[in-house]
Amino acid sequence: MNEAPRPQFEDVADVVRHQLSRRSVMGGGAAALATFLAACSGGGGSYSDKPAGNKPAATKSIQIGKANIPVPRDQSVIVGQVEYTVFDSFNGMIPNGSPGGAGVELATEPLFFLSFATGKLTPWLATEYKYNDDHTELTLKFDPKAHWNDGQPLGANDFKFTVMLLKDRPDLFGGGGELKEFVKSVEVPDAHTAVVKLLKPTPRLHYNFIAAIAGAPVNLMPEHIWKSQDPTKFKDNPPVRSGPYKLKQAIRNQKMFVWEKDPNYWNKDKLDVKPQYAIFQSMSKQGDQASLAFERVEFDVGSIDAQHAKQLANSGYPNLLTTQFHDPNPRVLWLNCDPVRGVMAEEKMRWAINYCLDRDKIGKSVWQVEVPAAVYPWADYPTNDKWKNDELANKYKFEYSLEKATALLDEVCPKNSAGKRTYKGKEVNLEIITPAQVDKDEYAIANVLKTDLAKVGVPCTLRSLSGSVHDEKFQRGEYDIDSSWAGFAIDPEQLYTDWESTDAQPVGKNAAGKNKMRFRDPAFDEISKKLAGMDPDSEEAKPLLAQALEIYFQKLPLLPVIQTGYPQFFNTAFWTDWPTDDNLYEVPLNWWPHFTFVLAKIKATGQKGPA
Repeated sequence: MNEAPRPQFEDVADVVRHQLSRRSVMGGGAAALATFLAACSGGGGSYSDKPAGNKPAATKSIQIGKANIPVPRDQSVIVGQVEYTVFDSFNGMIPNGSPGGAGVELATEPLFFLSFATGKLTPWLATEYKYNDDHTELTLKFDPKAHWNDGQPLGANDFKFTVMLLKDRPDLFGGGGELKEFVKSVEVPDAHTAVVKLLKPTPRLHYNFIAAIAGAPVNLMPEHIWKSQDPTKFKDNPPVRSGPYKLKQAIRNQKMFVWEKDPNYWNKDKLDVKPQYAIFQSMSKQGDQASLAFERVEFDVGSIDAQHAKQLANSGYPNLLTTQFHDPNPRVLWLNCDPVRGVMAEEKMRWAINYCLDRDKIGKSVWQVEVPAAVYPWADYPTNDKWKNDELANKYKFEYSLEKATALLDEVCPKNSAGKRTYKGKEVNLEIITPAQVDKDEYAIANVLKTDLAKVGVPCTLRSLSGSVHDEKFQRGEYDIDSSWAGFAIDPEQLYTDWESTDAQPVGKNAAGKNKMRFRDPAFDEISKKLAGMDPDSEEAKPLLAQALEIYFQKLPLLPVIQTGYPQFFNTAFWTDWPTDDNLYEVPLNWWPHFTFVLAKIKATGQKGPA
């Protein structure tokens, strides 16, 4: 029973946990809360590790090259992106059905936008949602103004068509899953109202329609287009969407997509993008050539990596702007706690590994840009600060100390007469795996740890495994340490629910995305189950959150290593007012739909391209 009013919109943290789990980044479903978290909003944010303001003076003049585009340069934003292979299909529900990061994100709109840069959730295609008291019914209201870019109205019937199609189609991306588990039917009392009847209570079904991390897990499809199509074969070309841009042309031989501002865009009073054209083009695979293209302003966004950007800045190039944005996924080490893995089951062993982890060195020298060490198992967004507990963090202080590691190791796996560390009669030799290639950061993180573990007498084997091979070993628990990443809840219970003992499969059996560390702790289980029915902001939840966090620090089933900063590079020759470290007014990532808000904020400089 819910007597307290339910806030209309919730915290960034809760939604990202849900959407990360939908993408199988960390696995697991949502534990129902009795009430929703309060909304968190504000102005542009910034990160404490933003670059120091000591860049070289801008002394270098620029030579603008001729961008090879079919539209006026001064009316266009040009984005350097990945290698495209699909040019004639925009069906995102099937493998290779749509080119990722090609600009279709600027045409695709969710029911709600949730911004990590500001912490603000903005109603978009939908104006509101509401659950009944026992969370067995969800009502959504749609904006009467909304329409598709072919002029047809967008509303509740499209929602019903999409949900009912996907709920029984796990073969389609976005299908099956929670839609199948929770949705019984969808009623449409009028063109702008959809009522979802649920098979069982859930307070978070609407999260599936919120764009938080990149796009929403489920995007609406126009019923009038798709109802007569086979969703496994339809190319959806040109894509009928509702956003401020629509496809003008896809040019295969130039690996280019040209999107043009839709003069009939339905929500122009709230979102008026400034460039007439948004162009997404594959950049050169050669770093020097891609960097030169950026230097000659043949691209406004991207087309340059951190190494070349640093060289360009050091040369005094005046138009380079670097903006950091932290990924939702800190880099972590998953520690296998199952007794089958021998000494790894000992919490003192896991703390010894923690003492061998030189986070400062890794943050300064391994990642592509300098990033801070991670202490808590979640991203360091400002909206997460309320879940920190500095008293506990200081009590269980993370520090690099081979001396403390050695002392713990001497307790749990002392050296034998041959100088080898042993545990229950067997020599200790740990297996570290990673999905990263040997020249990538996650491999380098593991290699730093491997080197320091060797210094304290713990030999390790480090293996870079291909995606499918890695996932099989990881899910089956056939590893000691895994160097990868994790998308953790900012509402801690949304993290803890996947660590409960009931989800700990035996080594050799697929974990199906849950409790991949095989962590087991009855006291932790009890706390987690209690938290699952509470508003995490409530007074009654605070002591339980502290107890759960303390067990985490004591047991260390995984080790957060570093926050992961992804620098975004903008050229200010043709356009200014990009997001900056000091004014992070929106997520600066060009492959997220939130980038439309950036394109509504920037201003043309008046610079003309060469004839």
